[in-house]
Amino acid sequence: MAFLSDLLAEPVGQVAIVPFAVAFALALIVRVAGGAGLGTRMAAIGIGAGFFAAYYLIRGGIPSFPPPATSQKVFYVAAAGLGLGMMLDLAGLTRAGGHLFAFLLPAGALYWMRQNQIAAGPGGTLIATLVVLFLVSVVVYWRQAASARGADEPKASSAALFPAIQILVAGIGLGGIALLAISLGYGNLAFALAAATGGYLLMSYLAHLVTGRGFGFGATGAFGAGGALLALAYAAVFEADTTIELVLLGVVALAFVVDFLARPLALAAPPSAGAAARLVQPIVYGLVVGIPPAAALAYAWFALGWRTG
Repeated sequence: MAFLSDLLAEPVGQVAIVPFAVAFALALIVRVAGGAGLGTRMAAIGIGAGFFAAYYLIRGGIPSFPPPATSQKVFYVAAAGLGLGMMLDLAGLTRAGGHLFAFLLPAGALYWMRQNQIAAGPGGTLIATLVVLFLVSVVVYWRQAASARGADEPKASSAALFPAIQILVAGIGLGGIALLAISLGYGNLAFALAAATGGYLLMSYLAHLVTGRGFGFGATGAFGAGGALLALAYAAVFEADTTIELVLLGVVALAFVVDFLARPLALAAPPSAGAAARLVQPIVYGLVVGIPPAAALAYAWFALGWRTG
């Protein structure tokens, strides 16, 4: 018990170990309990559970409602995304509902997070920021869905892992930029989301290696994990106070755009179905989509000399 208490009290436990373990274990439990159908579709719930477990530990509980601060609104925006995604997957409306809510969810979240400023009369800068964030959100949800297409075919089965890889590398990039320059709290939460995604992804990768079929990501993953990432990105953008911080956050978001190049490259290496392809393709994909976040972090660390403080 003392070890567990110490683990929950330590930053590395709160930010990395707990969300990773929760997501890994819950993905396995849901997959086994739900079977090949529902269990595969809903396994990504582990990412949301891992993130919220970390939020509870890092922030010291669940924020009051209605939340007065942007950092507290992040929790409820992420929770709304996860709940929405689960309902769409359970109802079998993943595709149709995803098309609709990929527009409605970011519009509602952005309005709510900047409600006071909008009510007071938004200036040109705020309007431009909201428009850009909305368009980025649509692209993120689009690539989350598009990158997984064809995963039921043997030669493209690795695509089932691609949406989670996007969240993993973007979460690390967002966490690093936030930690170095914007907010320790947002940085820790972004790293926790990446750790939770890593736990789910490892479980899905192992299943993919053994059976040739990774776990589904679905609306639960796209709106749960993707929605949490976007909520943190919104908050980081609103708190950023220099142009270079905004530029670097934008570079991190290019991980989703690079999917256009990464997906065909990964699925062509090696150009055949089988164990070798299942082993190599997700790694190739991760290396390619990880280039923009890695470049942003490298520039922040070495060129600007930012350090945690």
